[in-house]
Amino acid sequence: MLHIYLVLFTVVLYSVASIIRKKVSAVDDDLNYIFSVVFQLLGGVSVFLFSILLGFGNEYSQFFPTLNSSIAIKIFIGSILWFLSTVTSFKALNKITASKYSIIETLAPLVSIVLALSFLGESFNQTQFVGMILILISVFMVIYDKNDNFSHFSKGEFIALLSAILAGVALVNDKGIYAVTPLSPTLVVLFILPGILGILAKPSELKKLHLIIKNKNVIKQLLIMSTIWGIAAISYYKAIVISNSISLVVSVGQLSTVMTVLLGLIVLKERENWQLKIIASVVSVVGLVFMSL
Repeated sequence: MLHIYLVLFTVVLYSVASIIRKKVSAVDDDLNYIFSVVFQLLGGVSVFLFSILLGFGNEYSQFFPTLNSSIAIKIFIGSILWFLSTVTSFKALNKITASKYSIIETLAPLVSIVLALSFLGESFNQTQFVGMILILISVFMVIYDKNDNFSHFSKGEFIALLSAILAGVALVNDKGIYAVTPLSPTLVVLFILPGILGILAKPSELKKLHLIIKNKNVIKQLLIMSTIWGIAAISYYKAIVISNSISLVVSVGQLSTVMTVLLGLIVLKERENWQLKIIASVVSVVGLVFMSL
């Protein structure tokens, strides 16, 4: 039962972190790029520290022997994809609710499965197809506006869709990495390297650090969010390691979508169409469970 408790712990952590991310993203859209950089760097430190505490320290000595040019290229590509996904997630959350974003975000595993089918030759069963339809229905429920009939997406919805697509592509790319390299050090690299690349791409953003430093509340939220994300990532991995059923762990983990919607309703007062969002979140969770079977 320990693996179930761990994944439920992860669900709570991820949902809380998602609410904090919404609060941080709402501070100032001009700061969301540097917020993304700081989050990636702090998240990497958090993953490293908690992986050591949870007994995965021996994996770090195994990391470099597994590296080759192909894996290095995939790590570089993955770092770009994850940073772009992080930036777009912050920017999307500046414009739409956390509950709506959490539902649109469920498109990421759908994108990854479609790509895996197309390029990795993986199979696709009827249960997964039903899951795909349910996810699409849930996303339709939260973005459809009867007044415009899809004549246009809001900017926030479009950015959220882009973020989900980037994450989906990154997940497929990551599969080739984790099949070869130990997970803990790879997670650390895929947190920290995106932040470094973000700085190299726009070094002028570093000038905005003083604006973050001046805001003690934002610093506290970034530290808490990054720490929570690191703990969640390692706890989830620990659950997979000790579980006899990976699909069960993955399925239970999807409850974070419902919890994020509920926390958005309670903490952030996101009450517009709240009944529809709750229904959509449940539909998306069922779809994700089907996709993991």
